[in-house]
Amino acid sequence: MKTIKKSRLRFWLTAYITECIHSMRTSELPEFNKWAKSFDKKDASFVVNLEFINDWGYDERELIPLDEAANYANKLMQRIVNSWYL
Repeated sequence: MKTIKKSRLRFWLTAYITECIHSMRTSELPEFNKWAKSFDKKDASFVVNLEFINDWGYDERELIPLDEAANYANKLMQRIVNSWYL
């Protein structure tokens, strides 16, 4: 099982979310495509930083399974994508 150090998790989440959003496309909403392409890493970092302490601050593990980190990132990404038009 692949893992990531908790000390690197915040940076990994930011990069993962940014890359995933940049790769999103839809043929029905060109405005969404433009937004996804221009999504800034600072925006992902903002969301990650807001949630990170509450969600991971009390977790004493040093290594986090990569699949758990990806599931967490997908939940954060869903929040971002659900409000892309705001």
